[in-house]
Parts: sequence; structure tokens; C-alpha cells
Amino acid sequence: MKKCAPTIAVVLGTARVVLAAALPLAQADMAWAQEALTRPADGLSLDEVVVTATPEARSRMRQSLSVSALSGEQLTDSGASSVADALRLVPGVRAEASSGEGNANVTVRGVPISAGGSRYLQFQEDGLPVLLFGDVNFVTPDMFMRLDPGTDGLEVVRGGSASTLASQAAGGVVNVLSKTAADLPGSLVEVTASLAGGRSRRLAFAHAIPSPDGGGVLLSGFLRDGEGPRPTHGARMEQGGQLRLVLTRAMGGGDSARLFVKLLDDQTPTQLTVPVRIVQGRIQRLQGVDPRDFSPYARGLPGISPFGLSGGKPADINDGLRARSVAVGGQLDLTLGGGWVLSEKFRVARNAGAFNGLMPGSYASGANPDSTAPAGYNALYLGARFNDVGLAVNDVRATRTEVLGEGRTLSATVGLFLARQKLDLDWEIGGFSSPLPVDGGTSYGSYSSSYRRALDLRHDAVAPYLAAGLAWGPWNLDASLRQDHQHVTGSFQDNGDGLGVGVQAVDHRSKLDAHSLGLNRLLSRDLALFVRTSRGGALPSDRILFPSSAALALCGNHCFVGARPEPNSVVQHEGGVKFRQGAFSAFVTLFMASTRESNHDFTTGVSSVNRYEARGVEIESAYRLGQFRIQGGLTLTDAEVKGSNNPAYLGKAPNRQARAVFQLAPSCHWGATMVGATVVGTGRSRDAQTTALEAELPAYVAVNAFVRHAVSASTTLTLAANNLFNRLGYTEVNSERAAARSINGRTVSLALRHSF
Repeated sequence: MKKCAPTIAVVLGTARVVLAAALPLAQADMAWAQEALTRPADGLSLDEVVVTATPEARSRMRQSLSVSALSGEQLTDSGASSVADALRLVPGVRAEASSGEGNANVTVRGVPISAGGSRYLQFQEDGLPVLLFGDVNFVTPDMFMRLDPGTDGLEVVRGGSASTLASQAAGGVVNVLSKTAADLPGSLVEVTASLAGGRSRRLAFAHAIPSPDGGGVLLSGFLRDGEGPRPTHGARMEQGGQLRLVLTRAMGGGDSARLFVKLLDDQTPTQLTVPVRIVQGRIQRLQGVDPRDFSPYARGLPGISPFGLSGGKPADINDGLRARSVAVGGQLDLTLGGGWVLSEKFRVARNAGAFNGLMPGSYASGANPDSTAPAGYNALYLGARFNDVGLAVNDVRATRTEVLGEGRTLSATVGLFLARQKLDLDWEIGGFSSPLPVDGGTSYGSYSSSYRRALDLRHDAVAPYLAAGLAWGPWNLDASLRQDHQHVTGSFQDNGDGLGVGVQAVDHRSKLDAHSLGLNRLLSRDLALFVRTSRGGALPSDRILFPSSAALALCGNHCFVGARPEPNSVVQHEGGVKFRQGAFSAFVTLFMASTRESNHDFTTGVSSVNRYEARGVEIESAYRLGQFRIQGGLTLTDAEVKGSNNPAYLGKAPNRQARAVFQLAPSCHWGATMVGATVVGTGRSRDAQTTALEAELPAYVAVNAFVRHAVSASTTLTLAANNLFNRLGYTEVNSERAAARSINGRTVSLALRHSF
């Protein structure tokens, strides 16, 4: 075998690769190591067929889309703790994955994150949305998503036809794909224990029963228990697990059926901002408070009682993020004759849970806020109980392909998307005093409520869509249209309007028109060019339900009856090149995006109307030399606020938007041992702009690394470290309080996997 020692050839090769995104191409046993040597040299898998957010399944080389694919093995080797964490490895995606295993802020290509969540990005499981919206207050789709050994990987489409083939997805689509029995013959069990960071244990498993027709049954999931990535002073913040069942059947003639079942009941820590000082635009740590591992959780936290407007059962702050879901779905693909193919997908999910988080409200009475060692602070409790955030969704489409002769084909797709999203939530916001630093013996003050809200809403969505494609020789042209209709009914109430209006009725409608047009030209088997223009957006969620006192005085409890709220809009233009030469492959995309939106951030009470423009380049590439592999990515973004109801914001880059973000993932193996790393770096940016607490978020580089050894053909041992060098990486500053959020400090784990 060739050695992995650095050579001039390797250095030159890796210099070409630092321009793109990905993950270590490693696997968990000796069998994988042998199989890896026979893989195609094209590390980006440009011949791999794409099925996400496209009317026709074609290879990446023939799609006029910017799309990245990460395999299940790549996800494992990256050290990603969540779907949002894995997205940090995709070019063009900005994932602020510092909030735990949910509540992440995610966007693409300079499209803004105005008040949290993923307004313009749809999170899917096997082609259907997890939630209809990505930016509901307290509830984000990544809360209900978990990676386990049954995860086949994920596809990430940025821009492109995501605007027309998914709802609320102008920025793109993240689709987590499930394995089937054919992908994992046999069984595996993996036990993981933490060695540094918070104490935690995890048991993951998968069992496959293939059938002779190519179908079968796959059962997978995990169980866990412990503190999480940060010490929590005796509180068990990680408890629960997931169980998934995938049943597939091949019926001959290209027809197939799948049944999906997911049972999720999992609890994880909520990581919000922590106490800091903001001095002349720079973040400074407080004595005894390390933002990398600070945790406000402890056994002695006060109970929250009563909870919400209805005085529901008391809440335990140590419940953190609680996600419960029972989901049943299916997919049916049928050949109807006459050239027509029918695809029917459905899912019914009963989702519930809770959000319990603590962040600094202010320094405790009598404490000096300018001191590097204040005696304490007032902890602001943010709580929400998800009584019902269930989603029922159906997506049916029929496609017909006509052969025109002379190498030309014409395809047409007609589809209908139906969804019903429930939003039944109770909010509770208040606070109590807490000393600094926090430890297992900390004594807290009593809890005092300051704001409560109850929502009971139903969003009914109907979206017809059309798509057509023409292929002739090396050319592929496709166009698509979509029209989303939304009807929202229900009510909400809070105790903060000051006018005693009471229950607010909600009955409003909105509409969004979207289109996309793309062209791809295959210049040779190894070189292709594409261009695309798209328009889409996002329909309003609960974030519009904050009328001003002046509005309430005029419309009373009917401010949202008969209203026609305008959708937020995104227009994108993109073009790029895909090529490969020998062991090197690359995908380069130039992009422009224009966003118009209105927003309300309840944590600051600020309403905004802004227009943004962004342009840049995203580069993804891979290289292989013998047993050495490397993938990488680079995204350069120039974004600017072009219009705003806050004149001081004009001309600035959007909050937290760095000019440069890069990823690098080398891996190498010697016989039965493999070593790999994932490096993620981001340039500096600014947050809380135009406020007294405006501050710089410094540039940082975080490294995850692993060493894996195949003890035998069926047993492997893996030592992994996240944030190996314990870097401090700020991702957010609160504009109302001296508080900031950082990525986790160093965690180390040991995993034993056995296949049989």
C-alpha cells in the first residue's frame, strides 16, 4: 500500500481541494476499507442520481442544480451530533449549530437569518417535510430529526427547483434518506461512551431482513442517557431514543412500495446564550464562565408553576428540548401505462414536546455589570409546551416521458401537495436570580412569570405544481411552476397587550407564486455547465401574530381576520461548472440572491422590514491519492442590506454573515486502521448591529478528528474528538443583553461497533 506521508503531489492536490465541502470518506470496519479502494476516483459522485427537489431523477452531472450528497458513513465520520451540525460541512449552507440537537438557525447563500430557525430551507425525511415551517417560534424541524445507523445519508439542494418542488423552500431542501434492507444486510450494534465533556452513553443498532425480491425490513434506532456535550451539574439532560422501521417491496415492472414508521421520544439540553461582557464591540469572558462548556442546568433549579395562561402542569427546566413523534408514512411508485408513472407519498405525524431554556436577562441586583467576576445574574427562562405540532402531508405527482426521436425526449410532471399543520402551543417566560458560577450546590431565587401566550392554529396548505423537461443530446432544459395557497384559522392570546383585548381570532389567507428555469450542457463525460433562475419564498407562520398596541386599539380581537399577509420572497440566479480529471473532481457555482421580508423577534420586541442582496461563489471538490482522500469546500459571500425600516442597518452585511466559510476533510488508512478529520472554519462577522451591544464574532476554526481500528472483520473501535483543540467559536450575540453563544468545547468519545 502507498503511504500517507505528505508528498509534494499530495500537497499540490490538497491545495486544489481546499475549495470545497464534505467529510472524511471512512467506514467502521475492515470490509469497508477494502471496498473503499475500489470506489470510483470521482469523490463527489457526479454520476450519482439526485432525487431531491427535482421532477426527474438524473445524475448530478446532468442536473442544473447545486446539490451535495453526504453518505451515512460520511455523517458518522464527520462527528456531526445533529442534522444541523452536519450541514456545516456543505458549501453554501450557513448552519449555526450551537444550540444543541434542535433550535438551529440555518440558511443558504447570504439569505438572512432574521430571527431564528430556517425560514427558507425545508427539512425533509425521505422526500416529505418534517414541519411545514422552519421558523415557528420555539419549534424547528431539526428538533424532530435524529441520525442513526438506518440513515443512508442526506441530499442538500441549494436554490434551484427547490422553490417549485417544495413549500417554504426558496433557499433549498435538506432531505435525510433512510436505508432499506438491501443497503444493510445483517445487523450491527454500536456502544458509545464519552471520555471528556459531559457524561453520556449511547446504544445504536440496526437489523435488516432482506427479501428475495430486493425488498425487506430494516429496523434501526438508538437509546441514550447522560448529561450531553456539557457537564450539567448532576442533571440528566439526555434521555430517550428513536426507533425506525422501513418496509420495502418490489412488485415487478419497476413498481415498488415503501412503509415508514418512526417513534421518537428524546430529551436533550437547550443551549442558549451565556453571560459575557461586551466592551467596545468585543466579547469578553466573565471569570468562572467559559462559553464553551457553561451550562445553567443543575439539580436545584426552581420549578415553573403554574405554566402558561391555562395554568398547566408544572415544567421542569431540566427537560431541555423534548421531542416526541409518532410518524407513519409511505411511498408508492407505479407504472400506469401510456408512458405515465405515478409517485404517491404521504406521512401523518403526531408531534409534541417542549422547549426549556435559560439565558441571561440581566445581572443580579447589586452586581457590577462591568466586573469580570459578577456575583450573579438574572436568568431569563424561555419555555414552550408543544401540545400538538402534528403534520399530515400528501404529495402526489404523475410524470410522462415522450420519446421524440433523434435522441430527444420530452417529459411533463403534474403534482399536488396537500398539508395540514397544527400549532397548539403554550408559552411561559419569566426569570429568577442565579449566582455565578453555577455548580451542583447552587442556590437559586424563586421564579417569577413575566409573559404568557397560548396559540391554537391550523395551517391548511394546497400547492399544485407543474414541471416540464426537454433533453436532446448533451442538453437538458427544465422549467417548473408552483402556487402555494395557505389558509390559517384558530386563535391566540397573551397577557402582554396591556389593553385587555383577550382572545385574538385568526382567519387569514395568503398565496405564493414560484417559478424556476434551468439549463444544463454536458460538454464531455467529465465536464458540464449549467445556469438557472428561480423565484420563491416563504408564507407567514406565527411570527406575524404580534400586533402593535396602536393596531390593537383599532381592530380589537379581529386584527387577523380577513387579512392577506404578503409572503416573504427570494429571487436567485446561479450558474456553474462541474468537472473531473483523474482523481480530482469539483463543482463550482456562482450565485446571486435577493430577499424581501418582514419579521418580528419576540425576544427583543423588534419588528423589521428589510431587503437584502447577496452574491458569491461556492466551491466543492475532492481528491484521492492512493489510500489518502480529501474533500473540501469554500463559500465566499458578499451580502448587504439594501433596504430597511431601520436606516442605521442600510449598507451593512446581514447580522452574523461571514464573508468566507470553508470545510476540509482528509482521511487515510493503513491496513485495518483509519485516521480522519473534519475542519470547519468561518470568517469574522458582526451581530446585534445598530444596538448598544453590537459586537464582532471573531473568525474561528474547529477540528473534529477520529481514529478507527478494525479489531476483526466484524468489530471496530473508534476514538473520536469534537473540537479537538477546544476552540472558542461565537455564533451569536443577543442585542438586548450582555450574552453570547459559542460552539461546544472539546468532547471525546469511544465507540465499539460489532456487525453480525
